[in-house]
Amino acid sequence: MQYFIDSANKQEIQEVLQYGIKGITANTTMYRKEHIGVQDFVREWSQKKPAFLSGEVIGTYEEMLEQAEQLLKIYPQTVIKINFSKDGLRLASYLHEKGVQTAMTLLFTVTQGIAAIQAGCDYLFFFIGRNEEQGWDGMEAIAALQEIIDHRKYHAKVVAASIKNLYQLEKLARCPIAYAAVPYALYMRSLQHPLTESGAFTFQKDYQENEMNHK
Repeated sequence: MQYFIDSANKQEIQEVLQYGIKGITANTTMYRKEHIGVQDFVREWSQKKPAFLSGEVIGTYEEMLEQAEQLLKIYPQTVIKINFSKDGLRLASYLHEKGVQTAMTLLFTVTQGIAAIQAGCDYLFFFIGRNEEQGWDGMEAIAALQEIIDHRKYHAKVVAASIKNLYQLEKLARCPIAYAAVPYALYMRSLQHPLTESGAFTFQKDYQENEMNHK
């Protein structure tokens, strides 16, 4: 499983790119929080040539198509991120025919995922945490969707999204899920463990003492 950084914050993205993360994604709420427009977001991060960079479009079919065309003029490799809806499926199908990569987001059920696959979507952002907040088993649903994709040999890649805690992230890592959109704070927590920290302290102490004795 590969991580996408799920953030529009410049400092957060710059930091994690140094750690080997190759994908960048965000949503309109994140753009607003960081006071950056989607076109500026794509323009800035396309300079890093990431393996994955999404730009989200919003509105009616016609409005989303116009926004997508503008983003593709800025960076032809932009993955157009679309909220799940009938207009969204229509747009994904059209862009697929044009050879444009798309990502469908706000997916909560297997049937929504199948509809996105049939529309030609390349990436399926399936929400875990928000699903479980409503009493549904988000982990079971995303695993079922991945199983269908594997069995039918569909080309779409599942992206686990709305990941709320380390338990969910750990379980996802054990599944054959291709990608996970991980918030900065959760990613940083996943790097920490008290035994790693105590072991590093011991090794550093022993190294310093050993080097002193051999000077």
